Amino acid sequence: MISTILIADKHELFRKCLINTLIDSFPRTNFLESASGIDLLSKAKEEQPDVIISGIKLNELNGIKTLIRLKEMGLSSKIIMLTSQTAKEFIFIAKEYGANGYITKNISPESLKEVILRVYTSNLFICSEWFSLDFHNSNQFIKKVLPVLNTLTKREREVLTHFFEGLNTNEVATQMNIQQKSINNYKNRILSKMGNESNIYFNDWVNKNRNVLKYLI
Repeated sequence: MISTILIADKHELFRKCLINTLIDSFPRTNFLESASGIDLLSKAKEEQPDVIISGIKLNELNGIKTLIRLKEMGLSSKIIMLTSQTAKEFIFIAKEYGANGYITKNISPESLKEVILRVYTSNLFICSEWFSLDFHNSNQFIKKVLPVLNTLTKREREVLTHFFEGLNTNEVATQMNIQQKSINNYKNRILSKMGNESNIYFNDWVNKNRNVLKYLI
């Protein structure tokens, strides 16, 4: 029997509706809530839930970084990412960092119940879109992009974060209180680490990767 399910989502209304949806299928289960990644980590450590259902957009600490920390804690909880994010890269990131399932919020209540039970009783990675994915491109992303992120310096991460927030070069320079020339040097170093040729515009690269990489920086 699943004794405890911890649901993490930044929106209280969604958390309450999800609990109301699941309570009939799991009447003897204790449901816990978290709005932030920090609170999720604290409750997971204290309560040791059987299943954690987490969104990606959490307050304080996003769901991907929270997932990484949960796995570092060595908890036995099964983790399902339930999100509105449909970019295929998120599925491979979730699997790479130890999630047990990845589903989108358009899932039916019956299907969600089935996913929870399958995740809880098996060691399979459950994802309804798994067999429609482009494994070649995803393999390149996992092997090339993720390892490189770990080589970025604290300053390079700060620069990327500002660009992912939509700032331009002048605004980033002002925000960081350094010259635009220094920002351009950071941009070139980041592109070089990512294996891109010098003729690829930094802004194009940012726009292409913003929606995924902003959760990993």
